[in-house]
Amino acid sequence: MDAEQLALDVGAIKARILIVDDDRVTALALRAALERLEQTVVVVHSGEEALYQLLHEDFAVILLDLQMPGMDGYETAALIRARKRTRHIPILFLTAVFRDDSHLLQAYSAGAVDMVFKPVDPFVLASKVQIFVDLYMKQMEIQREAEMRHRLQEENFRVRAEKLSAEQALLRSQQHQEEMRRAEAHQRILIEELSHRVKNMLAVVNAMARQTLASTTDPKLFVDKFLRRIEALGRTHGLLSRENWGDIQLREIARESLEPYMMEDRNRVVFSGPAVPLKPKAALGLGMVFHELATNAIKHGALSNNDGRVKVDWDFDADDATRIKLNWGEEHGPEVTPPSRNGFGSRLIKLELTHELNGAVDLACEKEGFRAVMSFPTERESSAIANQVRNAS
Repeated sequence: MDAEQLALDVGAIKARILIVDDDRVTALALRAALERLEQTVVVVHSGEEALYQLLHEDFAVILLDLQMPGMDGYETAALIRARKRTRHIPILFLTAVFRDDSHLLQAYSAGAVDMVFKPVDPFVLASKVQIFVDLYMKQMEIQREAEMRHRLQEENFRVRAEKLSAEQALLRSQQHQEEMRRAEAHQRILIEELSHRVKNMLAVVNAMARQTLASTTDPKLFVDKFLRRIEALGRTHGLLSRENWGDIQLREIARESLEPYMMEDRNRVVFSGPAVPLKPKAALGLGMVFHELATNAIKHGALSNNDGRVKVDWDFDADDATRIKLNWGEEHGPEVTPPSRNGFGSRLIKLELTHELNGAVDLACEKEGFRAVMSFPTERESSAIANQVRNAS
């Protein structure tokens, strides 16, 4: 509701004026005097009738005769003031005889706001009643304005709630779309990784077959050695696929990952380093790193011939006992040619170190052979372990 409509509604309201006088002639005269105010005038002739009217209607002012048979004006005023709904209505006492100060004091004590003496001057009466009518209309206007503000606030709250609900629905939709995009991207990575894994696995199996065949002329011995290598490779992948294991030692991860390449000569791969327990997530990530490094070594590096060697060593960082420094070094392999671009294997190694292990890695193709320098934090307090290792050494 706007201000113009509010003004129209307030203008349409008429104040109700109650005249209570047992003298019908006087009541008619009072009514005639108040008609020029253009309000609604209700006339009754007893206190009981007045109380009945007050049960059903609101009035701006009451003109109450003091001298009435049965219930007089004082009794009627007392009952009006006793009710919460009517106690605020102004009462003008009408009297023809009580003019002394004692009666005036009694009238004001009974709740009257003024006295009007009979015979009534129409202009004086209308002027006095007009004051209370104006006051009543002003109260009605204030009440309507308060109601309008309340409705506007409720409408504002409703609009804001609908807007917030729409924004939340939009946000949920955007989040769902983003999750779908991430899921699709993750699925593409998994498919690419699976393809990469399959190709690498075939390359590893092919290389193991060729190396086993080159060093073994007896078919039965070839089958035995080759199957043992395949079995060791299967154990490695079995280790990486178990997600509900407990802590696993770093050495165990390294050994399981490189076991297939140590069948002919266990000195081809050398491990050195203290005991470092790893949580399943870290163990899985590091196992994937070892697998990628071993795959690269058997395809292009030190494990692709009969003379190459791989050295894997690790220790606690001298400056931070909660971090591990791990080195992968190759030697006596074929001449290393730096690749023109990083392949998926290199990207996967870096991804595992940085995201899964919260660490860092540096890959380098040096003259002596391929090298990888890695560092990552342990998932439990390692300073005590590091001190024990250093003291023992």
